Amino acid sequence: MNYNSKAAFCNGESSPNNSSHGEGSPLRSSLNLKLKSTAPTLQCPMCQYTSLSPGELEEHINRQHFDVTSPSVGHLTGEIFSCPLCIKTYDSAPDLELHVNIEHRDILSPASPSTATCPVCGISLNNDSDSEEAVRHVESHFPAGSPIQLDRAAIKEREQREFEMLRAQYGMDNQGNFREQSVTNMQRAVYAGEMSVADYYERTLGLKAAESYGIDDGSSITRNMVPRVRALSSNAQNVVRTLTCTCVDHYASSYGDRGWGCGYRNAQMLISSLLTHTGYNERLYKLWQGQKPPRSAVPSISRLQNLIEQAWANGFDVQGSEQLGSRLVNTRKWIGATEVVTLLSFLKIRCQLVDFHRPTGPGGTHPELFRWVLRYFENSVGGEFVAPLYLQHQGHSRTIMGIEVHRDGSLVLLVLDPSHSPQQMAQIGDTTTGSSALRVLRKSESAMKAKQYQIVAVVGFIDSEHQYQQSKILRGLRVPQDR
Repeated sequence: MNYNSKAAFCNGESSPNNSSHGEGSPLRSSLNLKLKSTAPTLQCPMCQYTSLSPGELEEHINRQHFDVTSPSVGHLTGEIFSCPLCIKTYDSAPDLELHVNIEHRDILSPASPSTATCPVCGISLNNDSDSEEAVRHVESHFPAGSPIQLDRAAIKEREQREFEMLRAQYGMDNQGNFREQSVTNMQRAVYAGEMSVADYYERTLGLKAAESYGIDDGSSITRNMVPRVRALSSNAQNVVRTLTCTCVDHYASSYGDRGWGCGYRNAQMLISSLLTHTGYNERLYKLWQGQKPPRSAVPSISRLQNLIEQAWANGFDVQGSEQLGSRLVNTRKWIGATEVVTLLSFLKIRCQLVDFHRPTGPGGTHPELFRWVLRYFENSVGGEFVAPLYLQHQGHSRTIMGIEVHRDGSLVLLVLDPSHSPQQMAQIGDTTTGSSALRVLRKSESAMKAKQYQIVAVVGFIDSEHQYQQSKILRGLRVPQDR
């Protein structure tokens, strides 16, 4: 599996000739989430939200900040003093001088004498004594909230939080699975007055049945998105052309997968579309392995985890399997684009994995991605079936259901996001709020500024044994093919 996301991207590169084992995917190594905090509580690096729970902060970031779409906040006005030896900056020259004297003492004075001097009070400090004791002496000259002490505390806090987030990303935090998280969060909803006791027991029974049969319980579905979106988009004054997939249902994150399940939910959206096509339906129906569910049944998250494990056991994406310990069932491990390719290839559905490995426009934009999506839907015009596209970037994934061409020539993606609730999706079908609600689906170039993206496109069937064996090695197309 390549992790971009696990939603995270990887820095590994491949040649333009589509390297094997997914080495061209940006999902393999860029897994750490760059969080910053200067307070003892856990604070979101993108807004003022704070929490004492790493899990709640993780959920907040995935749900509220799934795409870093705006440039970093500019520097505050006033002179900034940058350290010449590292990347830190300070608001005053004395703070910078103190930082250099303490943090870079070994560089400035490599042949230091046997005694050192406190840079604040001037007393001699024995180099043979505990370095931590010397640091404590220097820090004793400053109030608890001084920049130096806050820097140290922030670094320690950030490292611990990043470690915990990575453990969660790889499912090593022992925080349970889909069923356990569902029950826990529904109990919290009852305590908070967001769910009645009767609803709790009804949902619990439905969850048990769904997990038993491996079929999604349908609690987060908004069906038939395409007709409503196409009607609203086509009637917009500034839209000259609207191209969409044939059909798709929206699957929202639920009590059991908030904070980690976006990859599975987008896989369900893609499967919901494929099930309406006779050929793809036949391939997907084989996943039930002797069970006789309805032909329209969409597998649950737990069943998807089991299927990906089966694909790994059959030799698909060996590197990705090893990276996740060959285990997904009963974990909260994230999946990304490569797991979706692995799943569908295992079911003999042919996919194309496209890596948009760097911005191709001004301001960190991706015009090549938009043009590629336009060609995909244009080439499908007149065809009997067009599947949606699975879209992955660092920390999150979504589903592209279509694209708009505006009068000024600009392109706007129509994107379904698991973090949007069924209530938000229902508004799109409301004649009074539909036009404004459609804004949550529209993504212009300026709103798509992640460093890297991946797209999974369904492009046909795997018909021969040779093709099936070849599909076990993940290959991606790099756009642009400049290195």
